[in-house]
Amino acid sequence: MDTSTLEAVIRTHGRGRPDATLGIFDGRPVTYGAMHERSSRVSNGLRAEGLKPDSRVAILSKNEAAVFEVLFGARKTGAVQVAVNWRLSADEMQYIVADSGAETLFVGDGFLEQAKSIAEKLPSLRKVIALGEDPGPFEGYEAWLAKQSPEDPGFSSQPDDVALQLYTSGTTGRPKGAMLMNRNIFAFISAAHRALGSDPDGVYLNCLPLFHVGGVNWALQAFALGAHVIIFRDFDADALVAAIEKRRVTHMITVPAVIQALLARPLARSTDFSSLRVAGYGGSSISETLLRDAIATFGNCLHGMYGSTELSFAVTLLSPAEHVTAEHPEWLRSCGRTLPGSEIRVLDPVTLTDVAEGVTGEIWVQSPQRGLGYWKQAEATGHTFRSDGWFRTGDLGHVVDGYLYLSDRLNDMIISGGENVYPAEIERVLGEHPDVAQVVAFGVPDVKWGEAAHAVVVRAPNATPDPEALLEYVRERLAHYKCPRAITFAEALPMTASGKVQRAQLRAPFWEGHTRRIA
Repeated sequence: MDTSTLEAVIRTHGRGRPDATLGIFDGRPVTYGAMHERSSRVSNGLRAEGLKPDSRVAILSKNEAAVFEVLFGARKTGAVQVAVNWRLSADEMQYIVADSGAETLFVGDGFLEQAKSIAEKLPSLRKVIALGEDPGPFEGYEAWLAKQSPEDPGFSSQPDDVALQLYTSGTTGRPKGAMLMNRNIFAFISAAHRALGSDPDGVYLNCLPLFHVGGVNWALQAFALGAHVIIFRDFDADALVAAIEKRRVTHMITVPAVIQALLARPLARSTDFSSLRVAGYGGSSISETLLRDAIATFGNCLHGMYGSTELSFAVTLLSPAEHVTAEHPEWLRSCGRTLPGSEIRVLDPVTLTDVAEGVTGEIWVQSPQRGLGYWKQAEATGHTFRSDGWFRTGDLGHVVDGYLYLSDRLNDMIISGGENVYPAEIERVLGEHPDVAQVVAFGVPDVKWGEAAHAVVVRAPNATPDPEALLEYVRERLAHYKCPRAITFAEALPMTASGKVQRAQLRAPFWEGHTRRIA
């Protein structure tokens, strides 16, 4: 049975067990057979639109079955899906579509206005197809599908072909397209099955958006087994809690902010969670208090994870037993140990030499899960994706007895609610305001989201900007989760002798009393 490429997964299960449930989307079941047929129609439609192997296909939609129809349809064509983060501003969405070179955009309900704006500004975007019942000025998805042949076009890709392109925020203030090959994705799938179990009868719950590497790869590893996944279009804490008991969910993936939201619902205290065998979490910081409450409520099924988009999701795991061991309570503060096939080193970020055990340095990862690089970003790829096979995470931490502990970030990235936010993005936008002379942004502790962005602004000469007006200016140009929660003013920014802003000095007072400065 061939399940070594994404198109092979849907072909194998679509032909071999067409009536088996692939997913339940907002209560609506979809079979493997239906997904196989509809993705073939997508592929034939893309071919008719002129798409070829290695073309990019963009999709802007919340979680729905069409995301996978387009994903598998693109792979049956040899094309690569680019999932656009729907939380972004219209300007950021346009940048991703333009940067990817996508000629076709699928757009879901609620995003027609953004799609209109993108189409008007990008002549290279030749086709927009609307997924919802009201397509507006665009061609409707169901009508477009109905014109296409249901026959499988038969294209098969290779292990080293790029299968997925996911955009992650960049240190330049613009997103970068991380290219994941078939073999990277299936290296994660193999490691996940070995670490978490491989049960084709399992019921998987996905609490993450499908533009997120955790959301899409969590679903794909379930599909590789022939299991089915429960997915909701929008986050609803009560619906998620109820689904776990009603559907007898065995595996779920989430982030700490969602765990906190679930536990805050009264329904969680009377729900039967006994079916859960795996509750994976990662993407941001989590307090020991919240972890212990989650264990007491969900049962001893918590699996802590650490990874990145460029690494096809998680490369470390803290098992349930390691969450509750009395001999090593410190493990609860760790990210666990590497998954099978991956290796971690800790290096001095200046000399690039290995540091001693327990000493903080930059975390490097060597893994078959490591992607090909960044789309059209040779310099960034060369710096981060080392020619010797190692990946520079930009995270600082240390290893003791094989357990990874994170402490800070070399690149100052902020992780808010599981989403990556780079200070450069905020600084780029605020720096364009005429009342701002200088700006520096950094992460500060946030009880709900782990971290939140904060900005310090030096006013332009004779300017008296209102902080709320500046915040509104940023909200109009960036996704809300990236926006600072607050802005403070300073007469000048502290600088080093070489003229660099001393971000750590500005950030330090906010972190007093906190043991970690990383999500």
